[in-house]
Amino acid sequence: MSQGADRGPAAPMGHPRPELLAPAGHPEALLAAVESGADAVYLGLKRLSARASAANFSLDELACVVPFAHKRGVLVYVALNSAVTESERTGIPALLESLTRCEVDGVIVQDPGVFAVANRFFPELRLHASTLMAIHNHAGVRQLERMGAERVVLARELTLKEIEGIASKTSVGLEVFVHGALCYAYSGLCMASSFRGGHGGLQGRCVQPCRLRFRQGKNEGFFLSCNDLCLIPLIPELKRLRLAAFKIEGRMKSADYIAQVVKAYRHVLDAPPRQEAAAVAEAQEWLAQAPSRRLTLGYLAEDFQGQILTPHRSGSSGLWVGSVKEVREGKLVVTLRRTLRAGDRLRPESEEGREKEAFTVTRILSVDGRTLTEANAGETVHLEVKAVCRVGERLIRVGTRTAGLQQAWKRIQADAPAGSRKGRAESRSADFSWEWLAPRRASSAIAGWITKVGSVQDLFEAFETPADWVMLTASRSNLEKLARLNLSAARQRKLIWALPSLIQEREVEYFRAAVGWFIGRGFRAWELNNWAHFDLVPERQGLRLIAGSRMNVRNHAAVAALGEMGCGSCVLSFEITRAELEAIALVPGSAELIVCVHAWPPLFTSRLIPRLLEEKPVLTPRGETFFFRKAGGFSLIYADQPMNWFEQLDMLAHLGYRSFLVDLSDGPHRQSLSVAALMAAAGRKRLSDPHSLFNWDRRPV
Repeated sequence: MSQGADRGPAAPMGHPRPELLAPAGHPEALLAAVESGADAVYLGLKRLSARASAANFSLDELACVVPFAHKRGVLVYVALNSAVTESERTGIPALLESLTRCEVDGVIVQDPGVFAVANRFFPELRLHASTLMAIHNHAGVRQLERMGAERVVLARELTLKEIEGIASKTSVGLEVFVHGALCYAYSGLCMASSFRGGHGGLQGRCVQPCRLRFRQGKNEGFFLSCNDLCLIPLIPELKRLRLAAFKIEGRMKSADYIAQVVKAYRHVLDAPPRQEAAAVAEAQEWLAQAPSRRLTLGYLAEDFQGQILTPHRSGSSGLWVGSVKEVREGKLVVTLRRTLRAGDRLRPESEEGREKEAFTVTRILSVDGRTLTEANAGETVHLEVKAVCRVGERLIRVGTRTAGLQQAWKRIQADAPAGSRKGRAESRSADFSWEWLAPRRASSAIAGWITKVGSVQDLFEAFETPADWVMLTASRSNLEKLARLNLSAARQRKLIWALPSLIQEREVEYFRAAVGWFIGRGFRAWELNNWAHFDLVPERQGLRLIAGSRMNVRNHAAVAALGEMGCGSCVLSFEITRAELEAIALVPGSAELIVCVHAWPPLFTSRLIPRLLEEKPVLTPRGETFFFRKAGGFSLIYADQPMNWFEQLDMLAHLGYRSFLVDLSDGPHRQSLSVAALMAAAGRKRLSDPHSLFNWDRRPV
């Protein structure tokens, strides 16, 4: 019987004890979490999971897992939190129906289309808003609650004061990460992996470009690689906030790691107030045995910049056991820094800092050929492995020998009641209709050419171009400058305000007041780039609303959902491919679809400020070039070229698209061409400056 068997399901919001939520990337990890005291586990399926590289679960496996967990008083949440493409959209109803029949306790979602389908046709499913929705203020939480979320997973980039402020202003259950890896980019706002190779982070395919060793001039280091989060010392304080759940990251982690971490947090959570300090000390000793990066308090530390980023340290997660000295006849020659046992999991780290695929040590040989079950620090050994390793690569231990996946899985299957998979033949999804996707198109739709700029100075230049609409970033500076100017009625009608994707908790009321002030003076067009923005514009009658590119729209269900919330137009995701554009064009939509044909978007947007010089090239070992700058309290890292689809305009028009965005509001430095020159290049359907097609010709992964 697990430690959690007699505690029952996790307490609802308002109860003093939060739920301890553990990751389960495979059956062995799930068993470890349950037996170590987790109140709930979250796992992904073979598709539409934001950890696509984990083993994950089939529907048949899920049907065995749920009764196994429920018998022990443990809840099961399914992470259906990938960004959904148009080709994947049609499978959503059947997938949600299967989750309903499996009796899962909640579904973690980021795509508004999945929200809409679940709310409309599967109301019995409890919806949790994924951290990938970048919810970082109380306005965003309130909007997600209106959309039907029973729980909101807050962004990891919040301070303790910000979490307290959000918790005091909302009633929906809040979930916070307390342990595990941290991304350099603000939740869900990373496009680097997608830009360089089509491996979208929002689709669970991130190749971790932030973990690389970078060079700027003579300086080298892991400038963007974050240390790991560990909030054990703050658990006594956090559990008094009456949060719904404490979440452990790690669907790519081994079972022994999960067991150690869950045990540590369980110990502190269950400790009586007078014994909390002693429990924290014990838990920290246990966590020291779990392979990880350096542990920090993350954004809850007063000096979070210095704690999270330590560029002199490797970006690898785990314990450095040795480096490859020689590759001889299929064996690795390694001088050990730490004890190594047969069955340990090692991950090679390339010289440029990239983490390669992990392997299991099946056989350890001494230099004289004897088979060893264990070797100690200082010894030189030969390792028989199937992995491809190179001289100089570091070997990082990411797991140790466990009871074995097969044995764990047999235990779970044996515990599943007979007939746990029954009834799936009776299908509601068979009669499912997508007719609701295409109601009458809103009269408030914005169509035609849109030029987006980032300053009031560029605004007036943009007004002189043939653009049908001119969009201006709604920074505090721009809002206050334009409030003092008198625009003509014609220019006022042509202007679209673009709200910034990140509005910190302390700034919410400022932006709420600013939006209200400008709407009251006749500014009717607004681009919304975060779910919080809908809360800032509660009365939408008579407004022209655009769902911006940061809403990551890639399917018609998402378009329809945003249309029901008042958006007559949607800018499609920067990461979209030509194949997706062709598929979306075939389906009648409820909103005007806008394609961005020029932009220089930040590949990373972060609250962390790395030790880099602005606007100076930052190089990877492979020769890739990035640029860094600071703006509005955030760091922004860009590619060395903008994306541009001017030469694809004829094809887009042939597909039926008629609305295009030229985004000049962002970039590593001022655009080399003026607003007028870029719009002229759009008219010629050709940009002579170096540029990237981004994902245009890539196949959806």
